[in-house]
Amino acid sequence: MRQIVFGQQWIHSEEPPEIKEIFFKYGEKRKIKKGQELLHGGPFGEIGYLLKGLCFYRFWDWNDKEHVFSLILPKRCMGDIDGASCTVANVSAYVVKDGEALFLPYEIWHREITANTKILDIFTAHVVKKQESQIEALLACFTMEVDMRLISLFQALIKAYYPIKPDGWNPLPVQLNTVMLSKIISSSRTSVSLQLSEWANRGLVKKDGKFLLIHGALFSDVFDWWENRKTEGDNLGGRIVSSLNKQISNKK
Repeated sequence: MRQIVFGQQWIHSEEPPEIKEIFFKYGEKRKIKKGQELLHGGPFGEIGYLLKGLCFYRFWDWNDKEHVFSLILPKRCMGDIDGASCTVANVSAYVVKDGEALFLPYEIWHREITANTKILDIFTAHVVKKQESQIEALLACFTMEVDMRLISLFQALIKAYYPIKPDGWNPLPVQLNTVMLSKIISSSRTSVSLQLSEWANRGLVKKDGKFLLIHGALFSDVFDWWENRKTEGDNLGGRIVSSLNKQISNKK
């Protein structure tokens, strides 16, 4: 349910092979524990590549309310965005589920990222996509009701692991309780619980042990600005495609 760019809300895409190779060549494998804060940002921070577990990027607003704006799944990096500029950010990289990660000190990571222009170009494009993911997550919280925020989150999580089955049940691959869900979609725990109960009564969600199963019908009316674009027409996707076609025609 992307609205303006290509990143999936809350979920970064997997690291490119060229970036992954750097961590497997030079990284130090360490266990990470639930509740741990990971050191990142600035010249003394570390860049991590998650092998197992789950991490959140989170922050506290001026009312001291906690918000989560990115879920870091395995095969993704942590600390590379602020590491790119060698600055710090008011962001906590927090371990939610025990796991393992490969860590690089800033100077080694920076040396390898800038070793040649090809790798630097790949890294830059990937960081932009991560920022797009975070922009789309914030847009969802600003512009969507609670039900659509949850649907967007569930869709992004499932698509990160496997294609959605439109006529069957789709296990949510990451276990998230109602408190976590409320922090991710910037809502209240009560609102999330009520929405899940409503869907359960309609046969759209159910529990299977610890896993939440979501029927594909819940995603039937999801709009994505690019996937649902028209080749021509008076909508955002249609206007963009029309504009691109005109530019191509003018260059011929």
